[in-house]
Amino acid sequence: MKKFVSFLCALVLLAGCGTKSDAQRFKEEYESLNGKIRDKTGKEYVHIELPSDNPMIYADADKILEVLDNSGVIYFGFDECPWCRNALPVLIEAASQTNTKEIYYFDLKDERDELKLNEDGTIETEKEMSADYKKIYDAMKDSLSVYEGLNDDSIKRIYAPTIVFVKNGQIIGMHEGTVESQMDSSIPLTTDQKIELKAIYEKYMKEVNSSVCDLETKC
Repeated sequence: MKKFVSFLCALVLLAGCGTKSDAQRFKEEYESLNGKIRDKTGKEYVHIELPSDNPMIYADADKILEVLDNSGVIYFGFDECPWCRNALPVLIEAASQTNTKEIYYFDLKDERDELKLNEDGTIETEKEMSADYKKIYDAMKDSLSVYEGLNDDSIKRIYAPTIVFVKNGQIIGMHEGTVESQMDSSIPLTTDQKIELKAIYEKYMKEVNSSVCDLETKC
């Protein structure tokens, strides 16, 4: 009997039972830092609680490129990013209010290049960008912000968080950070700041959701 039970358990595992959804994985990943201290500053990570039915979908570069060619909402960020932790609950609430079912998440943590400006004016590459990041970077370069501190406007960067709103292959909106009045990412957004940020997200989400072609339908 024990062997039979073990066999059934193996079948259940093979069938994928117990596999975490993207929503649950995302929730656990970000909430796991609650109460922990940021290494570089000694400050505590902003505490966030995300719904279990959040719309976040983990995406690789190919999926992001597919969305850029069609319609959807993309979130560039990572769990340790303090600005991201302020923005995320507002982003997810805006998605709920606008019936936005999917937000495609590209984790920037280990993907971006790291550059620095030397005293002699040369730019040094301390870390190369990943192949996935390069695909996205090349596709979005004209829309990206300048890499700060290099004195070269031709070099761009995807900052965290960046939310990109795409409709029928066109970027109709892009929002970096939170709101201008938030000066310290370790201090949570005020109610008024959340309202301001939510209005920005909702505006573009409504545009994306209005008579767009989805990923399965050609325009």
